[in-house]
Amino acid sequence: MSIYDLHDKLAAHPERVMRFLSLDGTLVTKSFADVHEDVDRLVAELTACGIGAGDTVGILGPNSYEWVIADLALLTLRSVSAALPAEQNAQPMDPEQLCAQYDLSALLLTRALPGGTALPPAVALLGGGPVVLDKRTRSGDKHPPLPDHVFTIAFSSGTSGTKKGLMLTREGVENTILTSIRAWEVGEDDNILIVMPFSNFQQRYLMYTAIWTGCDATVVAPERMFQKLGEFQPTIVLGPPSFFEIMYNRVQAASRREKLPYYLATLLHAVAPARLTRGVRARLGRKWTRMYGARTRLMFTGSAPVPSRTVQLFQRLAAPLFEVYGSTEVGWIAFNLPRAHRAGRAGRAVDGVDVTIAPDGEVLVRTTTPQAAGYVFAGMETQQSVFLGDHRLATGDLGRLDSAGFLQIQGRKKNVIITRSGVKINPEELEEDVEKNCRVTKAVVVSPGQDGLLTCIVWVDDEQAADGSAEIEAYVESANQKRAASHRISRVLVRPAPELTVDTGLLTRNLKIDRAAVIRRVFADSNRVG
Repeated sequence: MSIYDLHDKLAAHPERVMRFLSLDGTLVTKSFADVHEDVDRLVAELTACGIGAGDTVGILGPNSYEWVIADLALLTLRSVSAALPAEQNAQPMDPEQLCAQYDLSALLLTRALPGGTALPPAVALLGGGPVVLDKRTRSGDKHPPLPDHVFTIAFSSGTSGTKKGLMLTREGVENTILTSIRAWEVGEDDNILIVMPFSNFQQRYLMYTAIWTGCDATVVAPERMFQKLGEFQPTIVLGPPSFFEIMYNRVQAASRREKLPYYLATLLHAVAPARLTRGVRARLGRKWTRMYGARTRLMFTGSAPVPSRTVQLFQRLAAPLFEVYGSTEVGWIAFNLPRAHRAGRAGRAVDGVDVTIAPDGEVLVRTTTPQAAGYVFAGMETQQSVFLGDHRLATGDLGRLDSAGFLQIQGRKKNVIITRSGVKINPEELEEDVEKNCRVTKAVVVSPGQDGLLTCIVWVDDEQAADGSAEIEAYVESANQKRAASHRISRVLVRPAPELTVDTGLLTRNLKIDRAAVIRRVFADSNRVG
């Protein structure tokens, strides 16, 4: 079985279904037989346009049924898909410039360009009739030919300011699919939930996994997620911490009376073996956990720092939330699973991956089947610092291994603040402390000036809540007394939680904090106020 055989897998499981719920509430339901037929049709149309093996074809736009059909058709043709970040379609853009920038043979859009912009010859809009385009002749001057085993190009989230293009390989992605199927015991009765953009490769690989195993897949816009999970009943859910902090916040906001079931579940979890009380705790927590659907058997999170309090709350209520760790360069690196897990840890190394910690604290991995073969378009200047040779890769994350082999992620190496006296400060440890002890949605610690002083920016549900602001400042002042002078927070800025969105630019499309954007926006606002 190869990733190139996914088209045949659709025919092998004609009764399975894919569901697509868009932001406007439109629901599209297709059987695998329908998908197989539509992929065949698009393959024929693209072939008539001269698209074939080795051609690089861009896909741009939000998640949709058409996105999946285009991706599977390009796989079938053995063309190289370039999954362009969907946010590029949020601003006026020049598709012809995109074709030149990424040296594309063609560009397929899943949404019409704003203002009725005319399409260049090499660009086609999906879903509006047969695809007709004029294949563009690639220059080949700026970018050398891609290796034969590269089947797609994915892009990083861009928190460092530049979206790196990653060349993903057939064997590396197949290994990621098989690792997931074995570890999660994926079967035909499962329904995998997909929420984030397909330009984030993890979401595409989840669709591949569903097709590979012959199980259902459900694609939902994040804004619609909790409206429909009860109806769609997913069994496997992957998402950033913010998906799961919603339930944590609801439990914490409940009255003492309303929280009695939670208190009882917490007591049972503490005094009796988890397996003996799981059923009772699940019933006690159903008021809150039902928002994720009644069939959910596995929930995974880890694309951003995960508060251990959130994982612990879920597990007290017998909700199967576990931390995982991976990267687009490597694939999966570590899992927590029902049979072996620890809150506050990213899990143990997956089969075929060896994890070590460098002298400076960076997490290094060794694997013979990484997902990526290297960078293209952007990021090549950092390739040697990531792909170290001898099957080793540097993750850019700081971490430690405990005595049982569980990996704890302690932050990003690039986020470390170095003072003028040479002291290294990991801001994420300070942020975790504030988030754990104060009622905040998110905390970010930065040192924006030349004086080396630390500022903690916190986002709260109500910026005008003076009591909440006073509480945060009082905690920070108290915590400062226990820290070295270099690690003390000098200033607290309170911001409204609703501004933490992809649209404002403060979050990446993977819902990670963009620290550079935070500094630009927050301190520009602060200076204007001052």
